[in-house]
Amino acid sequence: MVVCAVVGSATAEATDWATGAELNRRWNARTSVAWSDAPLRDSLYELARAKRVAVLLDRRIDPGQEFSLTASQIPLGRVVEQIAKDRGLGLSRFAAVVYLGPPEVAARLRTLAAMRLENVRRLPAEAARRFVATAALRWSDFATPRELLKKTSEQAGLRLVGLERVPHDLWAAAELPPMSLVDRLTLLAVQFNLTFDIAPDGSAIRLTPIRGDVAVVRDYPGGGQPQATARQFAALAPNARVKVSGDRVYVKGLIEEHERLLAPPQPQTASRPRKPASSAGPKYTRIDNLTITDIPIGQVLPQIAQQLGLTLQIDQAGLKARGISLDQRVTLEVKNATIDEFFETLAARAGLSYRREGAVVEIGPGGS
Repeated sequence: MVVCAVVGSATAEATDWATGAELNRRWNARTSVAWSDAPLRDSLYELARAKRVAVLLDRRIDPGQEFSLTASQIPLGRVVEQIAKDRGLGLSRFAAVVYLGPPEVAARLRTLAAMRLENVRRLPAEAARRFVATAALRWSDFATPRELLKKTSEQAGLRLVGLERVPHDLWAAAELPPMSLVDRLTLLAVQFNLTFDIAPDGSAIRLTPIRGDVAVVRDYPGGGQPQATARQFAALAPNARVKVSGDRVYVKGLIEEHERLLAPPQPQTASRPRKPASSAGPKYTRIDNLTITDIPIGQVLPQIAQQLGLTLQIDQAGLKARGISLDQRVTLEVKNATIDEFFETLAARAGLSYRREGAVVEIGPGGS
């Protein structure tokens, strides 16, 4: 017997995937499901279409394996996480896609894309634009991954080398929301334990096996006691490698580990008083070196403001009226910039306005 019911769901067209703030809202919205001996891929994809949250099941996962799950009024994200846990799968929220696959692959997926983005930053501007341009990724039943990789590359004007590394395979139909070329190529190649190298002029890519460490290296200011800063970083990101060189602290690890350094856990209590806004100056006036890679701006702004000793005020009503989402992801590298230069650049990337008076930073809709 197979029972697959999604309770209280609205049906949406497969191409109308939620992104940005709407994706996060749907991921956290409560839902009820009832599955009994249900096939994994069909059930997941039915749920994905009903909720407009794109899901991709890795080719190495048996799509017909059966599972049972009953849940009432819990967040959609917890439903998907429970399915992944029960089936021994890894889960990664990658761009606007929920990827389910081998745990070791899911754990490294975002970092692989971040590594390729670092390569892209070294390309000439015109070539770099190809790799960050967004497009939907879709294919029909019985599509071959070789053709998908070839077509995706050709549409971007790239020459593809190493296609012989991809074995013949037939895939079930899928349709995913717009993503950058780096993300599309990463999602396709990783299912064969492959990544890609980019030619120095950005005209070609070569499929290569994933070898060695999958990690990104960032350096951070060590402050007056870099060894103490290094110990703090090691505690926040225990799986990363941390070392000190001069007054800088170098961290090598997954992109998620670097994000922990941007958002160190802060104890919260219900009785903790809120600090009043202050017009005094910030702790620091310059940023030596900071790299932000594919992080929602709504997460970046409070983290950086806290670290700089700033009070952040966001015009939520104004942003909503202009249709501006703080869930949009930003990528930015800053070296030796004033805090005003940093915030102005960051705000411009997201269509926001920035104003600072002393230690109070005001963020609103751009052009207002």
